[in-house]
Amino acid sequence: MPVRTGNLNVGREVLRHLVADNYPAIARSLLRPLLHLLNISRSACDGDVDKFLIMLVIAMRTTEHEAFAQYSQAQLLSGEVPVFPTLGANVRSVAESTGTPRETVRRKVGELIEAGWISRQGNDLRFTVQAYQELAGVRVAIEDLAVSNFEVVAALARKHFAESPNH
Repeated sequence: MPVRTGNLNVGREVLRHLVADNYPAIARSLLRPLLHLLNISRSACDGDVDKFLIMLVIAMRTTEHEAFAQYSQAQLLSGEVPVFPTLGANVRSVAESTGTPRETVRRKVGELIEAGWISRQGNDLRFTVQAYQELAGVRVAIEDLAVSNFEVVAALARKHFAESPNH
């Protein structure tokens, strides 16, 4: 799928090669926001990276549900939707997705349910408004990571194509 950077329509593979070829020069700009995101995430989950991975898998299944994209940020933060829609995640699927032992996932899911971040409906694990509200710092770090990476790659593409317009 072509990516638009300014007046350029550039294929994803071309951008990936540009990033790879220039990685030493841009690594610091790519890694700093990633490190910040991981630190914020670990802190939000009381130092437990596995809990964050579990939350991330459940959040992915939430964002993949077509109804999720129909909500505004204000609606999600307001509590209007106490438990978010999902395509479904359970202990087994989370364990498989993360490579974490099933018993570890089961125990940590229990802790996340107790904290109010996850709701269990049947076998489905669902992301709650409380998690969405309390993980605001993580969400902002994800947004910052996205913007920062876009800026780095767009600048790299502009520079590359300005130097070699026939590429």
